[in-house]
Amino acid sequence: MRIYDDEKQELARKAKTRALMLEYVDNRINFYRNLKYDKLLVKDFAIFALRGVSTAEDYAREAFHAVESSSEETVMGSTWQRIIAAISDDTIDTGDLTATRDDTVYVIELKAQDNTTNSSSFPGELRGLRQRMNEIEGRRRASKQKVAAALCITRSTRKTSVDEWREFQASDVVRENSDLNGFKYRYLSGTAMWQFLCGIDSPYGLIRPFDQINTDEIREARENSLERVTRELIADLDKYHLGHDVEGVVELSDIFKSEAERKRRARLNKK
Repeated sequence: MRIYDDEKQELARKAKTRALMLEYVDNRINFYRNLKYDKLLVKDFAIFALRGVSTAEDYAREAFHAVESSSEETVMGSTWQRIIAAISDDTIDTGDLTATRDDTVYVIELKAQDNTTNSSSFPGELRGLRQRMNEIEGRRRASKQKVAAALCITRSTRKTSVDEWREFQASDVVRENSDLNGFKYRYLSGTAMWQFLCGIDSPYGLIRPFDQINTDEIREARENSLERVTRELIADLDKYHLGHDVEGVVELSDIFKSEAERKRRARLNKK
């Protein structure tokens, strides 16, 4: 089944999407090749210890997955934004996403999941939308074109999609956000969001079948990266005569932190 009425249009958008996905794959390959094992030492050790992770090798594997997952979410979010701009009409990505729909210019904040709207940074994101609205309204004052804000969720945890207008109201506890009271924005998630921006129910039809994407190189880079950072971690544990367990990993992290602090103080003393 075709996604679009026009077969040529569908093929063109599939080609654009696949090209951007291949750029994502190249990004991930570079990530794995350049990953340093010290990135694994900034995680919360208690989480892994309380999960039952006991050996340094197990910690390296679990922390590796956590670091790569965080990086994947960030890069994939940027990739979806680029894809949306590439396959949508009247949609521009200049770092910030804007789209014209029904004679209204929407300034858009793209989020991966709906639970991000519960974060402490959410009011700041709404302020960013309001600022962008004000800037566009200033440039388009003569045309009197409507400008609105939209919060778009690419991957919703709800069973049904959402398309509704919401109005921010600060809680009585967090009064510093009261400047946003009454700020209205359009909230779209899941299928409604993809319909609104791209005219499709889901983006995966532009990519599937997945097995046609060659992932051999990224799989090899990933396996080699995990093997390498584990080997480097064990080597430094041995260098400092520390055990091959989580306790040793924590002590190694403390050594590096102390050394970084010593260098910081030395730089300050030279000023």
